[in-house]
Amino acid sequence: MLSMRISAVLFAGALAAGNAVAAPAASPSPPQTKASAPRQAPLPPGPAAPIREAQGVGRPLLYWAAAGVVIIAGVLLIYDSPDDTTTTTATTSTGN
Repeated sequence: MLSMRISAVLFAGALAAGNAVAAPAASPSPPQTKASAPRQAPLPPGPAAPIREAQGVGRPLLYWAAAGVVIIAGVLLIYDSPDDTTTTTATTSTGN
């Protein structure tokens, strides 16, 4: 039982770490020099982005939801219910 909880917590931690690592990193653009290739014309404008994407709601909301699920799963896995333990009571008599 305990090993299942430990493996579930490790799995949830691996998922959370994987999401953090998979986030795109900002890479610096290569420096432009005057001796480089001739300038190209800029690209034509693309279609308008949906409102959610333009406001930047999509990805961060997904990350917050995933973090919430991991926290809730961790709390549920760590919680030890009192039903798991059994207690026995012994009574003795002195025979008065």
